[in-house]
Amino acid sequence: MAKAPAPVEQQMLKSQKQITLAICSLTLIMFGFAFSPTHAAGEEVDAKGPWHVATTHEKSGQLHFATAEFSEYKSKANYTKDPKYSTKAMDPVYNFTRYLFGIILPDEAAVPPGYIVIKGENTLALGPKVEDIDWRELFMQYWIVIIGVAILAFLAAIMPIISVCYCCFCCCRRCKEGCPPCDSQKDARKRCCCGLLLLLLIIGILFGVIIAFATNRLLDRGLEETTNTMRRGSQDTSTYLKDVSDHINHLLVNNYGEMDKHLTEMLTNAHTHIFLDLMDASEANAVYDLKRILENMEEAHKLIQEVDKLEKDLRFYGTQLRDGLRGVKRDVNYACAVLCGNRECLHFLKKTEIEFLDSSKCLHYEQLPDTSHYSKAMEFIIAKNSGKTAKEVIDRLQHVGKRIKAGIDPLIPPIIRDINNGQEQFRNQATNVRNIIDSALGSIHSNTVEVTKTFDDVYDTYGADRSIINVIVCFVLLIILLFLIIALVCGCCGRRRRGYRDDCCSKGTGASCLLLAMLLIFCVFSVIVMVGLIYFVLGVVSYQGACAPLRDQESNALFRQLNSIIDLNRSLPKSEHKSTKPLRISNVIKACQADHSIFKLLQDNDLYDIDNLVRVKVISETPKVPVLLANLDNFTILTDKEKRDLELLRNSNLSSYHSKMFTEFMCNQLTPVDLPTIANQLKEFRNSLWTQWGIYDWASTSLYNEAYNLQRYHDEFVEKIKTIISKMTEKLLKIDELILYKGNAFGDSIKLLHESTERSEVFLRDHGQEYVSGLRENLTSYIKEQVVHYMEMVVEKSHGNVGKCAPLAKVYNRSVDLICHRLVDPMNGFWVGVLLCAVLFLPVLFVAHRLLCLYKKIDPYSAPPVAVVEGGHWDHEPPRYHNPPVAPPSSEYERPPPYYYPGASDQD
Repeated sequence: MAKAPAPVEQQMLKSQKQITLAICSLTLIMFGFAFSPTHAAGEEVDAKGPWHVATTHEKSGQLHFATAEFSEYKSKANYTKDPKYSTKAMDPVYNFTRYLFGIILPDEAAVPPGYIVIKGENTLALGPKVEDIDWRELFMQYWIVIIGVAILAFLAAIMPIISVCYCCFCCCRRCKEGCPPCDSQKDARKRCCCGLLLLLLIIGILFGVIIAFATNRLLDRGLEETTNTMRRGSQDTSTYLKDVSDHINHLLVNNYGEMDKHLTEMLTNAHTHIFLDLMDASEANAVYDLKRILENMEEAHKLIQEVDKLEKDLRFYGTQLRDGLRGVKRDVNYACAVLCGNRECLHFLKKTEIEFLDSSKCLHYEQLPDTSHYSKAMEFIIAKNSGKTAKEVIDRLQHVGKRIKAGIDPLIPPIIRDINNGQEQFRNQATNVRNIIDSALGSIHSNTVEVTKTFDDVYDTYGADRSIINVIVCFVLLIILLFLIIALVCGCCGRRRRGYRDDCCSKGTGASCLLLAMLLIFCVFSVIVMVGLIYFVLGVVSYQGACAPLRDQESNALFRQLNSIIDLNRSLPKSEHKSTKPLRISNVIKACQADHSIFKLLQDNDLYDIDNLVRVKVISETPKVPVLLANLDNFTILTDKEKRDLELLRNSNLSSYHSKMFTEFMCNQLTPVDLPTIANQLKEFRNSLWTQWGIYDWASTSLYNEAYNLQRYHDEFVEKIKTIISKMTEKLLKIDELILYKGNAFGDSIKLLHESTERSEVFLRDHGQEYVSGLRENLTSYIKEQVVHYMEMVVEKSHGNVGKCAPLAKVYNRSVDLICHRLVDPMNGFWVGVLLCAVLFLPVLFVAHRLLCLYKKIDPYSAPPVAVVEGGHWDHEPPRYHNPPVAPPSSEYERPPPYYYPGASDQD
């Protein structure tokens, strides 16, 4: 009697039953939910129509029709490069002049109202206050400058009078002699102080001369390069203009032509595209796959025959190898178990794979299918000429394509005509834009040419004289400086005058050089001051009128004044001047310096709005003409006979064909271990069996023979079998590509294609007309979207890429650099150097006169003898020594005077 289960076991069994019931219930519920949505979805499909299934390109995220591809514009603009010159040495001087102008020039309007007016198209002219000779406001505004100029002019005017008085009244010879022995120490201190003061003045004059020479050279170079700089700016402006025009032409003409070509080609082949989409959506493409399979049957038959031959070779060589391996296994077992029999031999059998040499599935080819059956089935299909049947089926489908073409053709010519007419519209838009840009930038170019020609004329007329005058002034300053330096050196290092036999570098020479320097200063002071004043006035006017407005822009009073009254719209042709908003200079400069597009500048100033391009209508409304596909209610793709033929194909001997039926039994691992490896193991084990008495000689010989056999089997059979397997696999895969559908067996492929064809018949009968009409609507919508997309692309690139103002900003900056750094700054630097020398000449005259008198004093102990007269006095010289009258004359030199004489202690 069976033992009753324990209570614990009963509870476990009960729990298992409950779990099983719960799992079954959940499974039923899941199946219910799974089947319920399927029916609902099916009903929804019936309501909407199965033709809503996406086509192949829709599944991959592509549109029905490909978009046009536009080429990118490649700029060929080559702008000029400016030569680099360093002016860092003169930058402190330039900064000083700007700082000085910032102090003396007013912050309010540079030119009071009434002195400059605008006439015509932004032409500056003199105002009514100039005609009335009313200069009060202008003088009041620039009173500091006028006072400074008046003082220097006054000095220049009175200097000739002072020089005449100085020379006529012999002031240069009127020096107080005093008491030389008594004033020696005081004179020495005066010479030291005046010499030091003169040295400081000479250093200042030296800086002035250096500044004058350097700035004159920079001014000459700036004037010489002005024409080239203006021409480079004009050339860059022309290059920029041509580049903008070419870019606009590329966008509005070339890119439109690319879109025109793409759309025309697509419209010409639209019926083919719609037909292929219909075939794809209705699964009628299965007919083409069926045609492919049947037409490839002959090629597949040739390949299967080759596979049949390879299969026979594979079976033969595989059997030979398997039998040989079995013999090796038998002999090795006998040698180890019988001829040897010790523990090592038995262990060798255990640890090696010899027992499983012939057991690999890759050596058993009994399960390979018989290829002769497949070959005969293919011969039967070829004999029935099934490929011709598939061709007839496709011809029936092509009839639907012809009906689609007949319905689409009336719509194509009007659309192509609209696209071609649109090309002319965009070409006109390109012409309008180019005309506006040409007028705006062409005026800059023409003005540059006129200014260049005017400057050339002025420079040719006055340039040489100005340069000669500047050079003469610089050399005169240099000569005066040299005289002062020589005078100071001689006065400091030379001996005092003795009245006779003075050295060439004595203090007397210094006095003569000082006198020459003073005379030169008297002669040229007025000229130097007038030249400096002329450059000062020109520098102030140039800085205030040209340099500061261009460089400082809105922070400059004159620029703000001109910017508020000048409207660049007046420079445009009258026919194109549509803007009521004034176009200010500051707006143009800011736009160019910010590297904005030329279209943004035109749009901001209401000259041309590129955004209006999207409002251009290219494609007109297309007529709503339905596409009639004739009566498709009874349309069939396959006849009953063709369906029966397909059924025969599906049930033929070829139905089971698939390369997997071969490849799953064909592999390269013919043995568990490579045969050469086992052969080496046998040889190594055989060598370990040697004994002194030769007990295992027979076993050793047997193992050596089997190792040799394994190596021979590997060389004779293994490589051949692997080569055959590789060739068979390659040919079988090729057959799969030829006669299979989506990797299914031949019978399943025919079944799937047959079912797809039947579904396509239903689709064409029920929804073919509606689907083609929808594709036609998509076509017209696509054409319009392509045109809109093109216009948006043009607008986007026009704002972002076309006509970047950076080259114009470069031309503007080059003009600022030319006017400010190469002309105005050197001009102001020149008057700084010249007027610095002129101002320093005034104290030089006073110091030079004082030093002149000090240098002219004669050493009191080196004067020649003077005859004694009645009541004569000492001539401040030591007593002379004379030979006695009775002594003969001597050629020897006189002995020196005594070391002490009255007044010797006061001698310096």
